[in-house]
Amino acid sequence: MSPRTKSADAVTPTRQRLIDAALPLFAKHGYERTTVGEIEVEAGLVPRSGGLYNHFPSKRALLGAALAQRMDAIDALDERMELLPLGDLGAELTLIGRLALAELESQRELAQIVIREGDRFPEFATDFHDALVARGRSVAINWLQMRSQELGLAIPDPEATGEMLADALVGRALKGFMFGDRLGVVDRDRYLAAWVDATKAVLSTDQKESR
Repeated sequence: MSPRTKSADAVTPTRQRLIDAALPLFAKHGYERTTVGEIEVEAGLVPRSGGLYNHFPSKRALLGAALAQRMDAIDALDERMELLPLGDLGAELTLIGRLALAELESQRELAQIVIREGDRFPEFATDFHDALVARGRSVAINWLQMRSQELGLAIPDPEATGEMLADALVGRALKGFMFGDRLGVVDRDRYLAAWVDATKAVLSTDQKESR
């Protein structure tokens, strides 16, 4: 173990080190093929010494704790959303898109676990969907309704339109999680710019309500 790793271990609680070690292993090898000993080694503990069980009653409990922690991180996104609105629609949308893609990327390992283990742990898949996918859809719908009212626009179906805009970002992230970023034809900045332009078109003044 390198001096840098030892220094980090000295300040990071063992429980957190176990969570941080387990997620990449579960994502790469799957829940069943990841052993308790491998998690302990990756966390800087002596393998099969009972270190994991001093903090979690089971490997499944460790996975549940990791999921709960990531859900808490998603909750913190609300604080960053409070920076809006910025007064400039293009800048506002760019910030929203960057925040959403960054948050989705930070959940890569968790998403890969859900993709691999969703049938084994349907409750985890449901929690992940509700916390990330469904919540993102709700945020997009509420934002679209608020913005269209401020601009005096009549969006024919704001719920469906908001879902479409949110799913465009979620789908971009999931494609990378499942198939690798190398399969993408358009880079992230170009994709985000196109998403901003498409959303601005939805809020075009051509849809302004007649008064």
